[in-house]
Amino acid sequence: MTSLDRQTQPVSSGHSPSTRVLTCPDVCARFITTTPDGHTHGISTVVSNVVLITPFKALLLSVGKPILIGRNPNICSYVIPDIVVSSLHCKIYAIQSSTGGILISCQDLSTNGVIINDHKIRKTSAVIMHGDTIKIPASQTFQCVQKWRYLPNKHSSKFDNSQPQSTKNVGRYLITSHCLGTGSYATVHLALDTSAHRQVACKIIRRKEGSDLKKELKEATLLMALHHPSINRVYAVDADSEFLYIMLQLSTGGDLFTYITTHARHRLCEGEAKYITFQLLKGLKYLHDRMISHRGPENILLHSPGPYPRIQIADFGLARPKAYQETLHVCGTISYLPPEGVRALDCRELGYVGMPADCWSTGIVIFAMLTGSHPFDFEDPLDSDEGLSLGKEVASQGPGIGWSQGSYIRDERTKQRILDGNIIFCEVIWSPLKDAKNLVCQLLVPDPQKRATVYEASRSRWICSDLEDLERAYRERIYTMPS
Repeated sequence: MTSLDRQTQPVSSGHSPSTRVLTCPDVCARFITTTPDGHTHGISTVVSNVVLITPFKALLLSVGKPILIGRNPNICSYVIPDIVVSSLHCKIYAIQSSTGGILISCQDLSTNGVIINDHKIRKTSAVIMHGDTIKIPASQTFQCVQKWRYLPNKHSSKFDNSQPQSTKNVGRYLITSHCLGTGSYATVHLALDTSAHRQVACKIIRRKEGSDLKKELKEATLLMALHHPSINRVYAVDADSEFLYIMLQLSTGGDLFTYITTHARHRLCEGEAKYITFQLLKGLKYLHDRMISHRGPENILLHSPGPYPRIQIADFGLARPKAYQETLHVCGTISYLPPEGVRALDCRELGYVGMPADCWSTGIVIFAMLTGSHPFDFEDPLDSDEGLSLGKEVASQGPGIGWSQGSYIRDERTKQRILDGNIIFCEVIWSPLKDAKNLVCQLLVPDPQKRATVYEASRSRWICSDLEDLERAYRERIYTMPS
């Protein structure tokens, strides 16, 4: 935190230093502050005996620069000297989301909570939208005025994004039209659990014509029984003639790979990568103990923004019970498939087992965190404009392929690299990370019978060398926050 961040104070009358306006061109939202008596405040910052005044009488929020509200001037960027306010009461974050937009959230860190739009939250995070209010009980109120407003493309949704106030009641849940993300077969909307007074994420899946509702609900019901800090909770499932609604635990920190790519170095330090791996292995061990494979652990969400985040394995549409049995149904992102999955993709008679596939994907996640790149899916000359031109030329020789041929060629080259199993370890990065490299090599073994299991990975030297610190951090950061 900079000295500028630490010394931001509410404006008061009669200050003596000279003044100038502090402008912030990267501001994505501002928060207009109101005291209980209805007065609004600007904020000032004293730097080298000069008072820097923000315009519009508001707190300014930028991506990666959270607003820290509380009573302690040494750690807070906005200080409220009220006895009802905790030393660090709450943090307001802005992060880039995987949809290309900006996700704003408020994390409560206080003893008496914060009130979001008349709903009190305690020790958790909430998504903040344009026009929403954040109130410190018996103290100040902050209203969000969003500068960058982004709405993802419409896709298989019950809502019209042009009407942001529309809502739908599904049981005790009120689903809003605020879209948190889109996928190939579903959209995720912000919803409110009216009984528990908390925000949740609602995954809306368009049902296929003639689909079996009992079969669709069976998998979701199985997932409702899973309770683990590193697994995204499924609270409830409902359906109508058009859609399947899955109510999920809300994660406000975005996804892991957006976090990696927007990091200053575009990769994580060893300690942070190890802490995330530790949580991932705990979550997978919980699943594998119950003979469930995720078959897509690249889908990792951050419970809330910030460094050394709590992670959650998400998107259980690919999960499979009885994971020790071979499956003929290949699913997941091509670049995360193990060699046996790639072979099964090209030959429908072949199958593969889910649990070793989870371990292969974990190796790729570790590689990506430490390097900021993928061991098998990367650009080369055929992935460039030259490659796309070649794709168009090939496509012209046959009907029905068209512009997708360039993507097809890249997928084919990625699959071939996976089958070849040749991994390039950059000496500059991996030389000081010998234990991490050994674990990656044990997880990315082409033969699933010889590949490290989640139990073996948990006992690896890379993890065990800091096991006591990892366990302590896990207990402190995980079990002090509500699920």
